[in-house]
Amino acid sequence: MILSRPSRWCMAFAVLSALYSLPVLAPVEARAQDAQDEPPVRVGVVDRQKIMRESMAGQGVRKEFEAQEGRFREEISARENKLREQQEELQRQKTILAPEAYAGREAEFAKKVEQLQRDLAVRNKQLESILSYGMQQIDRASLQIIAEIAESKDYTLVLDKTQLLMVSKTYEFTDDVLATLNERVPSVPTAPSEEPQ
Repeated sequence: MILSRPSRWCMAFAVLSALYSLPVLAPVEARAQDAQDEPPVRVGVVDRQKIMRESMAGQGVRKEFEAQEGRFREEISARENKLREQQEELQRQKTILAPEAYAGREAEFAKKVEQLQRDLAVRNKQLESILSYGMQQIDRASLQIIAEIAESKDYTLVLDKTQLLMVSKTYEFTDDVLATLNERVPSVPTAPSEEPQ
């Protein structure tokens, strides 16, 4: 039987198509088998900002921060008022003091202002340290609790809610973490404990 030219092309195309489909099917079947062997991915979600904000320890850290901030503000404000008074007194003495004596007192006053600025920078660092150290302790404890709960619920993946646009409540276990954290760690230190020498 002699095939016409168009028939031969169709036959050749059909044979080539069959040959090309064989290698593609084998890997697809293998991948399907591998996917059946792997356990399903279980996702959990926690809101770490809520944990920091609403935990008893987090509220304690903020109260300590605000109390220290209030004390520092009072101390700095009192010193600023004293310097203001000294500046006014210095201005009054400008007309009665010799230029050398006035320059000396002005230099002393400038040193006091510089010292206040240095002390203010130190106080700000202390405040930042209180907040930072306290929150680090809470974060460390909450991460351990998140890991424990994730393991008990067989979660293979835990995501932070603040990084997601939308999530179903069924995936979230923030309240479980909060309850456990409040029970285990109701408060945290806001500065490292000093070891006895």
